[in-house]
Amino acid sequence: MEKNNSVMIGDVVFAPGQRANVNLPVADLYTATSLCMPLQIICGRNAGPTLFVSAAVHGDELNGVEIIRRLLRRKVLKSLSGTLLAVPIVNVHGFINQSRYLPDRRDLNRSFPGSARGSVAARLANIFLEQVVAKANYGIDLHTGAIDRSNLPQNSGKYGRCNDAGAGKGVRRPGHAQCERS
Repeated sequence: MEKNNSVMIGDVVFAPGQRANVNLPVADLYTATSLCMPLQIICGRNAGPTLFVSAAVHGDELNGVEIIRRLLRRKVLKSLSGTLLAVPIVNVHGFINQSRYLPDRRDLNRSFPGSARGSVAARLANIFLEQVVAKANYGIDLHTGAIDRSNLPQNSGKYGRCNDAGAGKGVRRPGHAQCERS
């Protein structure tokens, strides 16, 4: 089997077979305390796609945080082919404050693609896109209902070639047309 490629996050290169925790610097709090976005990288020994799984883009949506925690405890990850980038808490500011929003009252989910020199929301969106999303072939962003909000089950994405990885061939997704076979 073909060996996996290394992955670079920030200034650090992660080799095949390596599992590590990374703290991506986000922005300082008003108290000058540094705040980081936690990322766990599992770089499998064998080649395969890179998947990111993220949660808490809205800081008060907690279910995804636990789902990722449980995912990272799975023994099957020891034989992973490809790379997993797990970000249990994207909106660290909102999570700490138990709020959907960032301190500047912006909704992170409405701030993409962001910029390196913009608002807190713009910088966080930019870091997440450049350091996580851009490195992945596939992504799962977990959202849930929060206080005074309800979410019905849904998924969305580009399904034109959903059989690329062999998964989802002809699978019907709620609210979407059937996948095309390429």
